[in-house]
Amino acid sequence: MSLISHWNTRMDAARAETEFADIRPADMNVFANLRGRSVRLSAIHKEMSFSRQAAQQAVDRLVKHGMLEVTPDPNSKRDKLVSITEKGHRWRSIAADQIRQIETEIAEVIGDDAKEALRSALASLLQATQK
Repeated sequence: MSLISHWNTRMDAARAETEFADIRPADMNVFANLRGRSVRLSAIHKEMSFSRQAAQQAVDRLVKHGMLEVTPDPNSKRDKLVSITEKGHRWRSIAADQIRQIETEIAEVIGDDAKEALRSALASLLQATQK
């Protein structure tokens, strides 16, 4: 099992014990990429390399579950703003706790300095792939 699979399994298990159990893991990726901010719907598919249709479907499912809300974009007649609801922020809190636990375990294995170096290297890699 790869590390990412292991961590995804842990996140799924944490979600299974909550009101968020029936939300699809792929939709959670869309949710996670909002990073607590309001985002134009058109930006979601670009940031995540999804088709417009796939992004719209994922947002619609998360709206149905009460995790996101969609409002008209005051600066665009064609676009909409996607924001996290109170229920969505509850999930963000649960996910943040899980991420902190994973990061603690990483530090226990490789040490704090190596964990920070790993974080930096992964951030650089991500930035390089987004160009």
